[in-house]
Amino acid sequence: MNSNPGPNVHFPSLSTPARRTLLALTCAAIGLSLAGCASTPEGEPVHGKDRLLSFLAAKDGRKVAIVGENYHYVFDGDPSVAALLRWDGRTKVTPALLGEFRVARNQSFEGQYVLLAFDADLTPEDRTFLIQTGFAKTEVKYGDRTGPALRYFGTVYGKRYEAVPLKSGDKVDFSRRQYLNYVEQETLSAPFSKAAPSPLVYADDGSMLLGGVPVRVVQGGTDYSCRAGFMGMCFYK
Repeated sequence: MNSNPGPNVHFPSLSTPARRTLLALTCAAIGLSLAGCASTPEGEPVHGKDRLLSFLAAKDGRKVAIVGENYHYVFDGDPSVAALLRWDGRTKVTPALLGEFRVARNQSFEGQYVLLAFDADLTPEDRTFLIQTGFAKTEVKYGDRTGPALRYFGTVYGKRYEAVPLKSGDKVDFSRRQYLNYVEQETLSAPFSKAAPSPLVYADDGSMLLGGVPVRVVQGGTDYSCRAGFMGMCFYK
């Protein structure tokens, strides 16, 4: 927030209608509507966190779900990530969420993530595969490790759904409690819509489906106690 409000402006000689007209023109000039400029928003951003229980991917790679205790966050599979999930060396890659997921009134969301793999853990074939998948060379410090690594940044756009209970076999064995942080963006003209039921459902045979497609639990990542501040989520096989 700007701590310097600027000079006070007075309109002692203007009539009430004239002041309203001037205010409307001022708002228009800075790209705001009169309602947004002259009134208080109907809601303020709400920051919260959701305990993570699992990370699931449809076997065809088209959909991915981050499963929280309160909500399920479903998004389209990134082709590079889909290839990574099918890779036998995926346990050499550590995933992390960056910052907060931004949730809109209609329950759509946007979020960022990073994937990291240290060169020391990779074979020449591993490095070739990751670079072809979209990873880039970098130097990082992660926990007590410093050195060359490969890193991949991505953005996800998806929909947030109401959570359903998971069986223990469909949960990730996290090294410690992990949370997804989110911010529900302020509402200027309407309340938040209720989250729809999750597309994650159990079939009659007990297997889990995502949008009708069988899923698998994504296990991966090397746990170095997650001491780096930007690594908000790490889990292991």
